[in-house]
Amino acid sequence: MKKKLTNRWIYLFILIVMPSTVFCTLNSYKKQPSVYPIEFAGVEKSKIYELAINGVPVFVGSESCYGDRIFEIAQCNISKDASVTIRKSDIIENYRIRPLSKEIHGELINGELHFKVSKPQMLYVEVDQETPLLLFLTPFGKDIPEETDKDVVYFGPGIHEAGVIQPQSGQTIYLAPGARVKGRIYAENANDVKVLGRGVLDARGYTNKPDKICGIEFKNCDNIKVEGIGLRTGEWWQTLFLLCNNIEVDWMNLLSFGLNNDGIDIDGVTNFYVHDCFIGCGDDGFGWHAVDGEANGEPPTQDCLAENCVIYNTHAGNGLRVGASMETQLFRNITFRNIDVLEHANYGIRSDYSDWALSENISFENFHIEKPKNAINVKIEKTRYSNDTGYRDERGNINGLNFINLQTAGGHIVLNGYDEDHAIRNVIFKNCRVQGRPLTIYDMEVNDHVYNLNIKK
Repeated sequence: MKKKLTNRWIYLFILIVMPSTVFCTLNSYKKQPSVYPIEFAGVEKSKIYELAINGVPVFVGSESCYGDRIFEIAQCNISKDASVTIRKSDIIENYRIRPLSKEIHGELINGELHFKVSKPQMLYVEVDQETPLLLFLTPFGKDIPEETDKDVVYFGPGIHEAGVIQPQSGQTIYLAPGARVKGRIYAENANDVKVLGRGVLDARGYTNKPDKICGIEFKNCDNIKVEGIGLRTGEWWQTLFLLCNNIEVDWMNLLSFGLNNDGIDIDGVTNFYVHDCFIGCGDDGFGWHAVDGEANGEPPTQDCLAENCVIYNTHAGNGLRVGASMETQLFRNITFRNIDVLEHANYGIRSDYSDWALSENISFENFHIEKPKNAINVKIEKTRYSNDTGYRDERGNINGLNFINLQTAGGHIVLNGYDEDHAIRNVIFKNCRVQGRPLTIYDMEVNDHVYNLNIKK
C-alpha cells in the first residue's frame, strides 16, 4: 500500500507540476528574448542597408524628418551583448561608428561591417558616402502595462490619429513597438504620469512657433517618467518640462531638424534626470533656461543631471545651452555627464547668460565634442533674449564652473564675465584635452571678469 501511494504522488507530479514548469520556462523565454527587432510604422524600408543583430534580421527604415533631413533608422531591444552586421548592395569600404568615445571597433568581412556591443546604446554609423544609419539599441521595457487597465491609454502597433493626448494624474500612455501615434502630449497639474513604450509620437502638424506648442509638454507636474519612445515634431521645441519636480526621461530618440527644434528643455525644475537619449535637433540639444520670471515666479532650477546622451545638432543652436534667458533666482547643482556632441551648428557648449540668475556648481564631466570648431562659449551679457518687459533688467553671476575630462576636437573656449559684480568665479578645467593634447590657457579667451581660473592635470 505504501509503495502504491508513493507511485501515485510521483505520477501526479509528472502529470501536473513538470508540464507547468516547462510551460512557464518557455513562456518566460518568449517574453524576454535576447533580441527584439522593432519596425517603424509608416516608414519605407531602406534601399541602402540590411541589418542583423545576433543573426536576427532587423528592419531598417528610411525616414524624412522635419528640416528635410533623411536618415536610415533601425531600433532593436537587446538584453546584453550583441553582434551587429550591416550590409549594403555593394561592398562596404569605409565606415565610422560614432560616438567616437565609445571606441567601438568594427571589422570588414566580405564587404560587410561587423562589430559588437556589450550593452544597449545609441549609435550613429557612417558607411562610405551613404545616408548615415541611426542604430538605437535599447533595453527591454520593464513596466509594460495591460491594454485593458483603466488607467492606461494604449496604442498598439500601427498608425493612430490621436490628436492632443492629455494624461491625467496616475495615467500611463503606452506606445507599443511598431506604433506611430500622430498627435502631441500636453499635461498641466497632473502627477504620477508615465509615457512608455518603443513606438513613435509623430507631432508634425501639431506643434508651432507662434503659439509655442511643443511635441511633449508637462507644466506644473510632479513625478513624471518618459521612457523609450521616439519623437518627431514640426517647428518649435520638441519637449518642455516647466515648473515640474521629479522628472525622468530616458532612452528616447528625438529627430527634428528645423526651426527652433530644441531637444529637451527645462524651466523651473527640481530633480530632473535624463539619460541614454539620442537627441537629433535643429536647435539646442538641451535648452535649460528660465524664460519668463514675471509669469512663472522665478522658481529655482536645481539638482538636474543629464548623462549618457548623444546630441546631433544642425541648422541652428548648440549642442547644449544653459540660457539664453535666465529670468530666475537660482540655477544650482547642474551636471552634464558622459555626453557626446557629434555635430553642433554654433557651439558645443553655450551659455549666453542673459539675465539675473545666480548659477552655482555647473559641471561638465566626461564630455566629448567631436566637431573641431567653437567648442565652448560662456558669456554673461545683455542679449536680444534679455528681459525687455520692464520686469527686471539685470545681469547675473556664475560661481563654480567645472570641466572634468572634457575632450574636444578643437575650437576655442571663451569665458567672459560682464563686470566685477556680475562675473564668472571659481572655474576648474581638470584633465581636459584639445585634439588629443592637454588643454592650456592658450586655447582659451578669458576676459578680466573671470576670477580664480584653474587648469589642472
